[in-house]
Amino acid sequence: MTEPLKPQRRNLGLPLASVRSTATETPAADDSARETALRHGFDNVPIAASEVDRLRANQNSEPPRRKRGAGRSMPFSVKLSPATMEYIYEVANSRDIPLAQVIEELVEAHRAVAK
Repeated sequence: MTEPLKPQRRNLGLPLASVRSTATETPAADDSARETALRHGFDNVPIAASEVDRLRANQNSEPPRRKRGAGRSMPFSVKLSPATMEYIYEVANSRDIPLAQVIEELVEAHRAVAK
C-alpha cells in the first residue's frame, strides 16, 4: 500500500537565483582588513578612556529579544482533507503567493458572502 504524496510548496526563491552574482574581483591576498581600515582612517578615531569604559559597560552579552512583527505572527496548525489541502497549494503555487495569503483571501471572501 502506497501513501499519496503530500502536496509540496513551490520554491518562491527560484526566480531570484538568476539575480545573484559572483564577485568580479578577487581580493588582494596580502592586504588584511586591519591594514585596509588603517589606510582609510577607520582606526584613527580618538576616544577618551572614560568613553571606552562606558562603551564596554553597554555591551550586552545576550542578543536583543526579538519583537513580533505587525503582520502575520500567529501560528495556525490544522488537519485538512487532502482535497482542501491540494486546492490551497494549487492556488498558492499558481499565483506565487504564500499559503497564509491564500487563507487570508479565503476568509475575506467568506466574510463578504456571509454579510
